Amino acid sequence: MSPIISFSINESLKQFINKLISKNQYENKSKLIRDALLRLMSDIEVSNLEPYGEIKSIAKRIIGNLIIVAPHDPIILRRLNKIESKYKEQIVNKNQHFQSENLIIFMIFEGEIQEFQNIVVEINGIKELKNFRYLIIN
Repeated sequence: MSPIISFSINESLKQFINKLISKNQYENKSKLIRDALLRLMSDIEVSNLEPYGEIKSIAKRIIGNLIIVAPHDPIILRRLNKIESKYKEQIVNKNQHFQSENLIIFMIFEGEIQEFQNIVVEINGIKELKNFRYLIIN
């Protein structure tokens, strides 16, 4: 089970979050916050951070699992293929199949956690995806 963190925000941030969710930008508040934190982690140069606790381990190699459900649309598939080719060294296995009008893609990623965060942010940037799940296995 993932740890739960609670925090306070002002009313304007709360309204902004609710607006993003109501416009179907995100499924729920947790997904929005996780995506925002992953984007922030991708933008911050890790070497500039003080070495607190596990920050040093951020360069460690991990194995991750990505599951993508995308509409069968050539434009979206091209965007996914472009991301996949960018990370071809880290994607060690890929399976895909069609179910109705959807394409379901399973990928196994092996690389540094920073690279995993980057690919997650890039895939999350494709708003037309029907579903996207990821998991760090080790």
